[in-house]
Amino acid sequence: MRRKRTIIFIVIAALAATACLGAGGLFLYRKIKRKILWSRYDAKTPRQIQRIPSPSDSPEVFVASSLDRIFKDGKTLLKPEFTQSASISLAKNEYEPFQVVAAAGTVPVVNARLEISDLVNVDGKAKIDAKNVSWRVVGYVPTEKPYYPVKYIGEWPDPLLPELTVDIAVNEVQPFWVTVYAPENTRAGVYQGEIIFRADGIASQKIPLQVRVYNFILLREGSLKTAFDFYGHETKKRYPRKKNEEDNAYQARLGALNEKYIIAMLKYRINPVLNVDPTSEKELGGVDRYRLYGLNNFSIGKRGGTLGNNWPKTDEGIEDILMQYRTYGEMLKLNRLLDYTYIYTWDEGRIGNPVVAKICSMIHRAYPGLKNMVAYHGFWDPEKDPEWGKDIDIWCFQIDNFKEEKMRALRNLGKEIWMYISGPGGYGTPNLAMDFDSIDYRIVPWLCWKYDIKGFLYWCVNWWPHVDPFKTAKNTRWAQNGNGLLFYPGEDGPIASLRLEVFRDGMEDYEYIRQLMKRLKKIKHKQNEVKYKTIFEQSVALLTMDDSIVAEMGRFTKDGDVLKARRDAIARQIEEFDKRFIQ
Repeated sequence: MRRKRTIIFIVIAALAATACLGAGGLFLYRKIKRKILWSRYDAKTPRQIQRIPSPSDSPEVFVASSLDRIFKDGKTLLKPEFTQSASISLAKNEYEPFQVVAAAGTVPVVNARLEISDLVNVDGKAKIDAKNVSWRVVGYVPTEKPYYPVKYIGEWPDPLLPELTVDIAVNEVQPFWVTVYAPENTRAGVYQGEIIFRADGIASQKIPLQVRVYNFILLREGSLKTAFDFYGHETKKRYPRKKNEEDNAYQARLGALNEKYIIAMLKYRINPVLNVDPTSEKELGGVDRYRLYGLNNFSIGKRGGTLGNNWPKTDEGIEDILMQYRTYGEMLKLNRLLDYTYIYTWDEGRIGNPVVAKICSMIHRAYPGLKNMVAYHGFWDPEKDPEWGKDIDIWCFQIDNFKEEKMRALRNLGKEIWMYISGPGGYGTPNLAMDFDSIDYRIVPWLCWKYDIKGFLYWCVNWWPHVDPFKTAKNTRWAQNGNGLLFYPGEDGPIASLRLEVFRDGMEDYEYIRQLMKRLKKIKHKQNEVKYKTIFEQSVALLTMDDSIVAEMGRFTKDGDVLKARRDAIARQIEEFDKRFIQ
């Protein structure tokens, strides 16, 4: 999909940002042994206020939420709620992150690191092994001034570097990213352990950790469809052939690296697009392997939107490949994969392009069970051009162009609705670029639930051309930061971003919602709504995305506590359902 958006709001946004920067505001203070001055930002007011540390020889160590964006100089996007202990909750087969933050005083901190114990159930009869609790160092990447309004320009926290020691300069702040995983066989209950912060020449500091494991499992195969493209040619650029490395060995190494990235995507609950050839035994074998990691849909064929709309240029050429797509359909049906597939038939351009209608028609004539997916700014209007989109099965709209009425009109025609995010638009809608509030990444699946959107598409996870992504966030030709970049190229494979971790949290939130919905349907199916009226109505209220969570596509809560409170209430309701109805 096209990465560059047509920008018509730049001058207005720049003037608005300038006005906001000059605006005054309410200063909010929080004291944690040392005096630190934090700024509260709202969605449109990028105020920047310096932190003021008090003199101290020892670092202060505290806990922050995964949604807090903490900069080296101590600034944050939103006012954090720091604590001296960590307390989280998660379901079985779920990952849940938080941050341990160390703030240096007047003396630098050398070789800072974490140690994490096993987590032991309070009854002493079960534990979560320490190997299921990982920690990484939050790295920083400098951003450049973009065309869209941002709250901070400078070194942004984003890459999550593998476990290593790190030095912290005088008066600087260093977050560590901690992720707890509860295996599927974990016993439900409350677990306790501790995190130890160590550094050379100073006394260690202990942080109590409490983990509540809910009594239900998140399935590996998620409910929300996704399509994130991975560019194998970018790994070839980033991982060149080594001296004296034979070509066969190099190709094998590249293949293994690409496999690592794809499996990492699936572990983060995002599907690679793939563009599988269904006649290839090797590629279908790859699908079988990826299904074990949760792959729930993928694109087929070597033509379409992710490949530059590389269809034949003539009507005769289009008809010539009809039998190929008929074979694709037959092979997918034979392998029981047809329901998991789509063809990324066209990407952007002009709605009403007759070539698109011809290609979609050819594919349906070849095999009616094949699904055409197109991605466009805006929506097709069936009243103005009733024939053009009749063979489109999945309509994927760009998030800034959302129109609920038009979306519902297409849904009423039987179209499956997806949405996609491309370059930042400046309209208040969430984006996956680096310089956004962290909650923007987590809210996307909640938006999909509110508007009954079945899938989410993003153009790329490893767009690294011509730049070192560890040294600059400007990875596109346009004034954007981290657009199309969710993984960093580590020496031996993928290094995840903070954004990707938070997006997975949103995907897991979505699974909570779907699990509660399934339980509601069981009550409704057995016609027990009256008998269990209270719990039924409570559940409906929890599943309703009111204005406190999402008011509009571009207007949603910026308070992570509100989102987490709803998620935990849904989890408790699931447990209550299972106690009362699942025997």
